Amino acid sequence: MRRRIKLIHTSDVHLESDTFGKSEEGRMFRHKIQRAFQRVVDRVLEEQADLFLIAGDLFDSNRVPESGVEFVHNQLSRLSCPVILIPGNHDCYDHRSIYKKVDFRAIGPHVYPLTHEDGETLEFPDLHATVWGKGLVEHDNRYRPLAGVPSRTGDFWHIGMAHGYFVEEDEMQRSSLVKPAEIAESGLDYLAMGHVHVFTDLTQGSTKACYPGTPAPLHLGVNDGGSVVLATLDPDEGVTFAQQK
Repeated sequence: MRRRIKLIHTSDVHLESDTFGKSEEGRMFRHKIQRAFQRVVDRVLEEQADLFLIAGDLFDSNRVPESGVEFVHNQLSRLSCPVILIPGNHDCYDHRSIYKKVDFRAIGPHVYPLTHEDGETLEFPDLHATVWGKGLVEHDNRYRPLAGVPSRTGDFWHIGMAHGYFVEEDEMQRSSLVKPAEIAESGLDYLAMGHVHVFTDLTQGSTKACYPGTPAPLHLGVNDGGSVVLATLDPDEGVTFAQQK
């Protein structure tokens, strides 16, 4: 029988943002985002989460200085639970990708970047869970984040990760589309979405899904409003999740 597990879900952190350039204002902005991510890691530890999911755009671009890589290394080194990352549209898995320049698995055996463009699945037998995700190579309307979700196997929690734009109908001007039927028919128990910076419940059918919002408001001078999601997968009570400020 599946065991009860907890996970923390974040996305769109946008570390090392160059929005305000190299000015003092820009430095303070980047530092604010770092502090916000540090608080997310604190939350993972406080909740004793079984999984930590980062659903894309951990970095604002693929131009990440050594100090930014070191910061992420130091933060994720604080954890022992599995940490699963997927690329987003800002840190996409193209030829310049930070995920090709840096092997984040070197942080420890608990860190798992999912970058294969056709998708890949991790199994965690001790958690009775699988996690599926795929690399975003080009952010355009040909890329479908939920294409290729594998069928359910065994009595495991089936968790997915995707970075894309939720729409009710196809919109040619939008890229990386995710439609309601794709979520409902995925067979996933929980789908960790990224791309939109506001907490949004995307639950469809029996699949619980959401955007968690960004950990730090990505506007200078705004000091509140960041969020992550705490999800609980319980064999008796089902899957529940809540926005955490």
